[in-house]
Amino acid sequence: MFDIAKKKKDEGIYLIGQNANDVTGSCIYIKYNGKKILLECGLYQNNNYLESYNINSAKFQFKPSEIDYVFIGHTHVDHIGLLPRLVKEGFTGKIIASHATAQLMKPLLYNCAFILLSEANALSFKYKRNYSPIYDETDVTDTLKYIVEYDEIHTQYVLDDVVSFKWYENSHCVGARQLQLTLRDQNGIPQSILYTSDIGSLNTKNHYVPNTEIPTDFNKITIMETTYGEPGRINKKTRKFDIEHLAAAIDTVTERGGSAIMPCFSFSRTQEILTNLYNIYHDKNLKYNIIVDSILTCDICDLYSDLLTGEDLELWTKVSEWDKVHFIREKEDSLAVVKDHTPKIILSSSGFCTNGRILSYLHEYLSDENSMVIFSGYTGADNSYLSYRIKNYKENKIIKISGDGVENKADCISLGTFSSHANRNELITYGSKINTEKLVLVHGSEVAKNSLKPDLKSAISKENKTFKVIASVKDMVISL
Repeated sequence: MFDIAKKKKDEGIYLIGQNANDVTGSCIYIKYNGKKILLECGLYQNNNYLESYNINSAKFQFKPSEIDYVFIGHTHVDHIGLLPRLVKEGFTGKIIASHATAQLMKPLLYNCAFILLSEANALSFKYKRNYSPIYDETDVTDTLKYIVEYDEIHTQYVLDDVVSFKWYENSHCVGARQLQLTLRDQNGIPQSILYTSDIGSLNTKNHYVPNTEIPTDFNKITIMETTYGEPGRINKKTRKFDIEHLAAAIDTVTERGGSAIMPCFSFSRTQEILTNLYNIYHDKNLKYNIIVDSILTCDICDLYSDLLTGEDLELWTKVSEWDKVHFIREKEDSLAVVKDHTPKIILSSSGFCTNGRILSYLHEYLSDENSMVIFSGYTGADNSYLSYRIKNYKENKIIKISGDGVENKADCISLGTFSSHANRNELITYGSKINTEKLVLVHGSEVAKNSLKPDLKSAISKENKTFKVIASVKDMVISL
């Protein structure tokens, strides 16, 4: 329907990334008045290694050497994970990020290079041909040289005669920002684009982040994420309920003498869960030690101590120095903890159980009916996700982990309010209160975007506003 090749001479916004059709692989290309810009450059992630490899290694629809700026809203890998490939293929411009995002990118990108190597090796073994990793640690090291920090909220940064920008608050994770990109034509007349990246709650219950704000400035184009835009993605539970549920689960496990296994994303989710455990138990006699087992998670926890300030830093210092918490980096120590069946609370990555040290714990403890697996977010939509299979135990009584069949006997609960994304109602509130000419919906399923459109139009009308709502499709071009 849309042919980017035919539009290549035109100025505009090119929705070239997988986030035009999906909730991953964020990348938007902008050409205007001689400047070429990317809004993020993210890795496509799913459970099919071959599909991911083919998408992530496909030829860029631009010349990396011609890109002037890449703006990064936050540091999740589906928003930053292709930056080293961009640099590997000739990019020498500026990668622009907040201070916290810039600092967090280092461990996350090095970890991503390690995972890409592992996946390439797995593909080579399976298909009996050579799959080279998309990039390696050397490319990550080169990428870090091009990162430039701009940290202040609501400050207009002028990069050149054409491009300037401003950050807005975003509760999605530590360091996250919304971007207002201002572009000037040959006569110096400006027009602006608002890019939300992934946005967090307008009234967040998560620690260490501010509420997401709704910018009041007019922007010609607004590009808004819709991850939780599907009709069913409204959590009826409250954070208070989930905290009580978490406490009840831990108390139940300790009474049984089992272990609590908590698959957690290394960045943001682990720190949030750890803080809630501290708030619940720091002044009580918690019987168990809490094991945080992941090199990446430990690195990020260390960075929190450097990045946070004021009351946030005071709280995090109490959490990280709590005598019940033990951080495990070395593989030998991790293996020893796995085999030591002393009851404990385990926080380990990854959150979807796709890889990482969590697999060793699940292999060891999933068959223990006194133990419990506690998920703290989305667990996947089908059986391709190990997390989904564990949660749906009635249809998955035996689960293959590391090549072995393991009985799926441990209890399992899910805590749904720890997400870092704005929920469906908040997306409608946000999208109806902005001031814009066109609202473009990205980073969501087709169902999410198309179900949001009529509800957004209705809410926009109630605000006495009239602007277009557009559901993105891959390779759509929006004129400027």
